[in-house]
Amino acid sequence: MPQEYQLPDRVYKYPFELIMLAYERRFPTCSMIPAFLGSETIHEYKSKDGAVHVIERRCKIDVEAPYLLKKVCGADHVFFIQKNSLNLRNRTLNIVATNETFSSRVKIKEECAYKPHPDNDEWTIFTQRATLNIISFFGIEAQVEKLGIKAYHKNIKKGKEIIIYYVNELESEGVVTAPRWSQPDNIDSDSDSDDSFASADDDTRMDDLTNDYKLDSDYITTHLGELNPMEECSIIQLAKRMKQTFDKIPDERVLLRFLRARNFDIEKTREMLIKSMAWRKQYNIDAHLDIWTPPPIIEKYLPGAWHRSDKDGRPVYILRLGHLDIKGMLRAVGEDALLRYALYICEQGIQKTNATAQISSWTLLIDLEGLNLRHLWAPARIAMRRFTEVMEQNYPETLGVVLIVQAPRLFPLAWTLVKSFINENTRRKCLVYGGNDYLEDDGIHSYIHREDIPDFLGGPSPCNIECNGLVPREDYTRSTEEVLAKEAGLQSLYKNCTIKKGEIHEVQVEADVDGVITWDFDCVLGELQFTVSQRIFAQPQCNSSLAGLVEMAGITYSTTPNTSQIQSPTDSYTDNIVEESTVCSYLEGDSVQGSFYVSKPGTYILSWGNVTPAASICSKSTFLYSIETIEPKDYAGSVSSLTSSFSNLSSAGSSWNTSSVASWNSMVSR
Repeated sequence: MPQEYQLPDRVYKYPFELIMLAYERRFPTCSMIPAFLGSETIHEYKSKDGAVHVIERRCKIDVEAPYLLKKVCGADHVFFIQKNSLNLRNRTLNIVATNETFSSRVKIKEECAYKPHPDNDEWTIFTQRATLNIISFFGIEAQVEKLGIKAYHKNIKKGKEIIIYYVNELESEGVVTAPRWSQPDNIDSDSDSDDSFASADDDTRMDDLTNDYKLDSDYITTHLGELNPMEECSIIQLAKRMKQTFDKIPDERVLLRFLRARNFDIEKTREMLIKSMAWRKQYNIDAHLDIWTPPPIIEKYLPGAWHRSDKDGRPVYILRLGHLDIKGMLRAVGEDALLRYALYICEQGIQKTNATAQISSWTLLIDLEGLNLRHLWAPARIAMRRFTEVMEQNYPETLGVVLIVQAPRLFPLAWTLVKSFINENTRRKCLVYGGNDYLEDDGIHSYIHREDIPDFLGGPSPCNIECNGLVPREDYTRSTEEVLAKEAGLQSLYKNCTIKKGEIHEVQVEADVDGVITWDFDCVLGELQFTVSQRIFAQPQCNSSLAGLVEMAGITYSTTPNTSQIQSPTDSYTDNIVEESTVCSYLEGDSVQGSFYVSKPGTYILSWGNVTPAASICSKSTFLYSIETIEPKDYAGSVSSLTSSFSNLSSAGSSWNTSSVASWNSMVSR
């Protein structure tokens, strides 16, 4: 399939006639292009009035390729035929170059045009495009295409430098201007039509090129920064493809971001961009900042805000995630409102970057002080996955760098649970600093000026982000069951259990050493006692080496709770509580998330007992629970990082409290 390449227009702030004098100095050889070995004139025509000059040259080009490839091709250099059609009357130079060597196997065609700038006839504009079609080339078509593109882009980069070099050379010789052509008094202007070589359709053939989608190289440098020729070419190709379908298309900053997200694959980028444009239209995203206002709950309890800029001029958004009550937020305002708020921040980010030249992304600083298992609630993880999908599909490459500070020892487990739905490009932009590492010389000072470091990280810059603790329960608008009901996958992940007084419900888990067992349960009715034990069998069990989750269906039986050892009816095993601190009681309305690092392989029992007081009207306890096991190969981080902490969160306090307790960590909110 033919590949087409079109480059941005180059603007020379010199008259056309002076540029033509500089251009002619490139021949017959040019020391600034080592690959250009020389040229010979094979045909030339000049009109009698001097207005038209057509010259055809045979140019010898060195093949910049590995020796083996040269040997396969049987050529150390190739020949191109270049036809230049200069019309001084119209002030245009049209150039067409085609390959002579291997012309039956490869078709290369380059078309260029010099003409006065449409807005200033004392300037000159240069337009260029090329097509490459490899029909058949000894079975190495892909390698030849890559070499051709590489060589083309290399020469393009030199093009403007060469013209400016020769303009400066002319100026050093005292030539700073050149007269425009004028009609001689004694020669008929039509006398140039007697040579068929001077094709009259040269100007016409270039009309499509000069009237095509325009993008000025100076505009790119000013607004998009330094791009290589391939990136510049891709922007133009994508814009042309989009204009075939849409009258109005996004600006070049947006095109560049989407191209980067799809590794500059034009068709994949076009497909992604069309879907995003449809999404923006469907949900009226262009007017989102004007028509949507964040709910008061979000404004009060979501600790995040824009805060100055980083060293590259990118705006910085700070999210104190460790102080975010994500579970309370989901139960108070719901996933849709949080998604709309995320879009609100993204649209603000777009506004901020558009206000600054060469800036198309922002920096995200995430503070994890206070991160605990409550943040890993399954509905919160699913909501985050959806938010991430929407962001990556519609705001690609808007994150310049993600600075994660004060990461606790729980972070490797948290990262394991969320990294699977974060794009690889985004993951590469994440820099994680544990403890106070962010204060080191290679910490966030490498990205943010010291005077702009927020005060809560020890810097001098006041940061007006309020951390107001938990969302009050009276502000909840949906129960845990209602949150789970929205997602079919969550309904299958969470199980509902009701036990009578004196009964215990058990879940058996087989786990390997260095694995992690996590749990999440809500006490819906009554009171519960929760325990984690290791089951020691009287006889060796052949399946103890298998890591995974095995729930003993129907294992709800009557016994006496509050014992450190529970004997089975057959006395075939003994349950040893792994830590005394794991014997915890929970009240109606409590929500608990926790994990246990497995230092010894074997069978573990998670048990819930009904400890509702005898005076209580209701004798039953009802709870929702979910259990997951993570094998060692699936999590990132060291063993020590998983021997984390015990976290207790209560609505009576306004802060997160943590205290170290060996290999157990759990959190309850009331």
